Amino acid sequence: MNRFDDLNQASPFHRRLSAYFAERFPLQSHLTMVVIYFIANQFLAQVLGNPDEPLRIGWFSPVGMLFLFCIFFHLRVFDEHKDYADDVVNYPHRVLSRGLITLTHLKILGGIAIAVEFACALWSGWPAVVAVTVTVAFSWVMLHEFFIRKWLKAHFIIYAIAHMLIMPLMTATIFSFTMQRPFWEAPWLFWAYAAADFFAFANWEISRKIRLPEDEIAGVDSYSKHLGLYTAGYVAMALRVLNTVLAWIVGYYLGLGTFYYSGLIVLFLVCLGGLLHFRFRTSRKTARMLEAYGGGYIIFFYFLLAAELLRTHGMVFGGSL
Repeated sequence: MNRFDDLNQASPFHRRLSAYFAERFPLQSHLTMVVIYFIANQFLAQVLGNPDEPLRIGWFSPVGMLFLFCIFFHLRVFDEHKDYADDVVNYPHRVLSRGLITLTHLKILGGIAIAVEFACALWSGWPAVVAVTVTVAFSWVMLHEFFIRKWLKAHFIIYAIAHMLIMPLMTATIFSFTMQRPFWEAPWLFWAYAAADFFAFANWEISRKIRLPEDEIAGVDSYSKHLGLYTAGYVAMALRVLNTVLAWIVGYYLGLGTFYYSGLIVLFLVCLGGLLHFRFRTSRKTARMLEAYGGGYIIFFYFLLAAELLRTHGMVFGGSL
């Protein structure tokens, strides 16, 4: 039984909307991820731009976080529109598929989110406006499948990589919100960490779409279907290696301490243990746990950098950069 089975189109709108968020965009987990993701990249931008000054939490922090939250939501809305025809067939139990929330509802909410994104950028200054414009434009091209939908659908791996490229753009907006400078002025070390971000999210993206053969759904793509059950896990782990190496390089050039490196090692070993558990105790549960390892890694990965930079540079509130 679906936990939203008691809802119907006559149910209060706020209950139906809450059900949609709970099912497709859990607010608590997204808020947690947005806050730690923004803070880690904000601190990195500040350390690289003003290495002899303490870290600052200023007005640009909540404004940038609001932007980031809104763009994650508008990406969800775009995905719902892009995949609606397939999802109605393959996931008829979902809130959207049942018509409890409609594409029109989501279009309105997504439009509000995009308006808030540009309002945040205008408040920050022209560098943020440029960064947000580029990011939103790329998301719009993603919505239209880069205008080569049929070809991309036939090349699932390329399709996935192309859609993941929005992550470095989102990281670039954090630089502009924080430093009030155009993102192309970001130091190479910032881009190295953005690449580490990309590989961390790519690992999670693959991990959440690894399914046992009996759980595969006809017409629904998965990495296990395209790469093979265990090969998909190995590819995800290879991305974890790249992610860890890049994070290590960033730490080396920043002169970070034992806490940071020990944390990276522990996180890597935990994820490796999860993969080995799946490989030698293959089950629906261990397959689902791969997603949990990937998602948990992202949170603690950002926490490590933020905590270490905070320890080494200190922090003040308010003021300007």
